[in-house]
Amino acid sequence: MDKKISLAIFTIVILFSGNSQVFGQLNEQIEISEYYEYEGFVSGFGEVIETDKLIFEIGKDATVHVKHIIIDGGWIPTEPKIIKMLPGKHSNLQLTDEDGDYIRPMGFIGKTFEDAEYIIAGQKAFRSLDLVAEYDLENYLELNEYGLWGKHFKFPHDVEIFIDEDIELAFVNSRPIDVGDAKGVNCIGCDMRLEFFDEPVIVKKVITKTENKFEEFSNTGKEFVVEFLSDGDIADINFIKELNYLSFNANRENQLYMVKIPLELLLSPYHVYLTETGQDILRESDQIRKTEYKQTDAHANLSFRATSEGIISVVGATEMEHKKLLEQLERLTPKVKIESESKIEPNTLNDDSQIQDLYENWGETGSNKDENLDNTVIFVIIGIVAVIIIGIIIKIKKN
Repeated sequence: MDKKISLAIFTIVILFSGNSQVFGQLNEQIEISEYYEYEGFVSGFGEVIETDKLIFEIGKDATVHVKHIIIDGGWIPTEPKIIKMLPGKHSNLQLTDEDGDYIRPMGFIGKTFEDAEYIIAGQKAFRSLDLVAEYDLENYLELNEYGLWGKHFKFPHDVEIFIDEDIELAFVNSRPIDVGDAKGVNCIGCDMRLEFFDEPVIVKKVITKTENKFEEFSNTGKEFVVEFLSDGDIADINFIKELNYLSFNANRENQLYMVKIPLELLLSPYHVYLTETGQDILRESDQIRKTEYKQTDAHANLSFRATSEGIISVVGATEMEHKKLLEQLERLTPKVKIESESKIEPNTLNDDSQIQDLYENWGETGSNKDENLDNTVIFVIIGIVAVIIIGIIIKIKKN
């Protein structure tokens, strides 16, 4: 597994609910005398401690690398602590501090580490240094028959998931995330399903836009290429210009779709419907959740999941609706020219607070800068006078 990992990560804040995996009960004592020996260790028991943060390093492999991070506290070898591992087959145990220095003594509870349930951490000598217990865990990620890796992560504490460099696109709860630059996901109070394709295969379908009512593969008119990425087949594509929609079959339950649509064929934003075969009317209740992202001047990207078999209908927007969307996107990424001696590098701002800060900085130009300079000079003069007065007073007192 490629261990070269970028430090940038996405943050996914998810409210924690019940039935998540807890790593032992606080203050639970376990008999470890059979597996741990140290001079002065006489109680024979170790205390189970809680994992503060869990880190996964994953790639296109069922085996993942797991790190349990213990942040607070410290203890000595005669009072060892116990860390509960994730269930499964384990290998390559290491116990270090955050600087990578090995921690000894250490051990595990069980005849072999492969089937062990607990790690024994003999000491944490420095309270300021995190303890890191790490190992490989086999058969953790699941690969379905359609080439999609996935796993449901549900834990009561923070989870960081670092993703190998050869994976550029992942899905969190069916929503696409570009991890080409930010190579991970930070899940706070974690309850999410993470998925990615083993070998992404783009399926291209040519649609001809003519004046005909049904124009899937018409021989005349302008041709457009619609690109699909899915963990299932793409079949029976229809485009009807008069109804402003594109439709195709959903061949199985929970099929995941990514569609790249030329805007000249179908304007964004889109409404996505899932209906039964033979149903002619699209009802409001038939709409399913969708995500649009990374729109360019030529294409829009659309992602959604079909919860059952049926017909997917992607309905495009009117010219007015599309123009309104573009205005909203323009407001999120303002382009402002300021005549000033200072050079401002181009930035893309998506956060309202960042934009507000930028507006406030723009206000400090021209006369405002001169006024600030004058105030600075006054403050300097006052400071010098104050220092002189204080010096005179001290000298008088000494005399």
